[in-house]
Amino acid sequence: MNDYYIKDINLAEHGKKQVELTLRDMPGLLELEKLYADKKPFEGIKITGCVIVTYETAAFILLLKKLGANLRWSSDNKYASLDDACAYLASEEVPVFATSELTDEKFVWCMEQSAKFPKDDGNDWPDIIIDDGCDITRFLHDKYPEVYENLKGTCEQTTCGVSFHFNLKNEGRLKSVVINVNESVTKSKFDNIYGSRESLIEGIQSAINVQIGGKKVVVYGYGEVGKGCAKVLRGIGANVGVVEIDPIIAMQAKMEGFDIMSRKEAALEGEIFITAPGCIKTISEDDITLMRDGVILMNMGHGNMEVDTGYLLRSNKFKVVDVSDNLKSIGLDKDRTLFLLADGYLVNLVGGNGHPPRVMSITYTNHVLAILEMLNNPDKYQKGEIYRIPRILDEQAARLNFPGVNEKLSVLS
Repeated sequence: MNDYYIKDINLAEHGKKQVELTLRDMPGLLELEKLYADKKPFEGIKITGCVIVTYETAAFILLLKKLGANLRWSSDNKYASLDDACAYLASEEVPVFATSELTDEKFVWCMEQSAKFPKDDGNDWPDIIIDDGCDITRFLHDKYPEVYENLKGTCEQTTCGVSFHFNLKNEGRLKSVVINVNESVTKSKFDNIYGSRESLIEGIQSAINVQIGGKKVVVYGYGEVGKGCAKVLRGIGANVGVVEIDPIIAMQAKMEGFDIMSRKEAALEGEIFITAPGCIKTISEDDITLMRDGVILMNMGHGNMEVDTGYLLRSNKFKVVDVSDNLKSIGLDKDRTLFLLADGYLVNLVGGNGHPPRVMSITYTNHVLAILEMLNNPDKYQKGEIYRIPRILDEQAARLNFPGVNEKLSVLS
């Protein structure tokens, strides 16, 4: 079997060890295997995934295979897939197309390969798409709209991806049933808040060894990811300010004790900057021109669009030095140098190991339950519409992932 594109198949044994270790703290996946492995509910179902390949993702992919799915997989991130995890999947005969470093052209090619299921008379398309950021959905809508003639549904994992799906819907272009996994309570609260809270610091310190306590840190966007970032930063002693556009969300941040700052105030006063709203040019040229010497910029949103990396890295205006794999120094002028982590991509993924297994177990449990729901109750869902996962399944995800807590819940009379 050589239907894959990875860095090195010889990394498979190390990847296997890491995935098995990771799976020990993914109880939701283990419980789903007990419930459904013998029943094979995904038998004959072709699933295309476009989600970064971490150890947690690899465990999820192998669960889908045990449930009977025919799989092909690519990554929504050009840099952060783990090569040993990819190698392990390939050794288990999963067609995976991802490495830790992809060019723009190869990134698109990998997505394309993950969507094409071989058959005798050409290519066949998936029944289900699992997306992270709407990356493969936008690609297929533009290049291969025929995919959606028989597609049963799409699961979307991220806030940015949900926004892009709504854009397609509002333009009248959305061709699929979409389950908004991101806004299930168990996903948005646990993955986005607690996952970010635990993975941010590791990502920063892996890229640049810096004292965070005592510094002025600015978080752009106080959504679920922003909440997790702001709270952990304050917990280790940072003076945290928040930049927001929404008065209600800003009021939440204020009630939690965070300073609300204008963009100009933030740019002038901040020492560490973290973007988290999913908006392009959240830190723009105008902001950068006001920043002091030695500031550190990073992103916890999606892609590398939130910090204006085009202005910093591709304008040829500045002296850019690769200090290490995930750290660039950028000389703005003779008196000011700033530091960019992970080229503006997600610092916790590119710079660290990403979210811990338990929170990813919750997210991937939601995906499995959402797919089962779309397959078992197709009449409830219409193409071109976006749905949240039913509350009863959301609660089931929590019960599967916290069995010790589930046993102690009170039952109303």
